[in-house]
Amino acid sequence: MKNTSPRIVELNTPQFQSWLTGANKVLEDHRQQSFPNLPKELLVESEGGRYIKVTRVREGQTGGSAFSFIDRTNGDVLMAASWRAPAKHARGNIFNPDNGLPCVGPYGIAYLR
Repeated sequence: MKNTSPRIVELNTPQFQSWLTGANKVLEDHRQQSFPNLPKELLVESEGGRYIKVTRVREGQTGGSAFSFIDRTNGDVLMAASWRAPAKHARGNIFNPDNGLPCVGPYGIAYLR
């Protein structure tokens, strides 16, 4: 049976675009401060059935690593458990006043405390 739950988060949703811009800024600020000679890394989104996968890719290269997943039904920010699947528990939400950015670090999404 196909999942027909409503989608409230799309790639062009303003809250998602704001979260992606903020997460890219966290990565770039850390790179410039600690590793200025390394190539720039970007977060690239790809749309799936239930989740939007955010992949970390080095500039000028193909491939990369799974950075996070955004649940399209509610806006939860999920840590990547593997290339294909998110971890079980949400670390933040893009609809919160802080836009879910406190869970984003230069090495990925924060572990649960």
